[in-house]
Amino acid sequence: MKNILTRRAAALGAFALAAALSFGALAGCSSESGGGTSMASTDPVTMTTKTLVKTATNEMTLVDWDVTADESPLTISSDDARFAEYLASLEELTGFDIESITMQVTITEFAGAEIAATHENVTDNMYRIDSLEAVVDGQTITYADGDFK
Repeated sequence: MKNILTRRAAALGAFALAAALSFGALAGCSSESGGGTSMASTDPVTMTTKTLVKTATNEMTLVDWDVTADESPLTISSDDARFAEYLASLEELTGFDIESITMQVTITEFAGAEIAATHENVTDNMYRIDSLEAVVDGQTITYADGDFK
């Protein structure tokens, strides 16, 4: 159990670092337009949305909600107590005050590695956020899959 907690803590640290670096990289990509105003991608609401969506997606790889692709799309909501720990970790990783959030998430199952000792084949989930609506730090944010491509 200690080994699992150690790996989870290390993974959370790595994802937090990746989120922080992503945020910095996105902010660093901004440039001034000809009119002297920043491009839309550097607007604080857009930056908050990008950071939250990327962190939420990364964090999903670490959770086990005991769901299958048959339950897709999954609604993750701040109104549902089974997601409280996950949402608290998002607040901790991002530093945001997430007042409310609702996400529609597509679940895709894939074959994971075989466990050598038992020869059991493991099935894992991949998650994709299709849409997100939230109130973060007092501002309403929305996202639909493909907004940042």
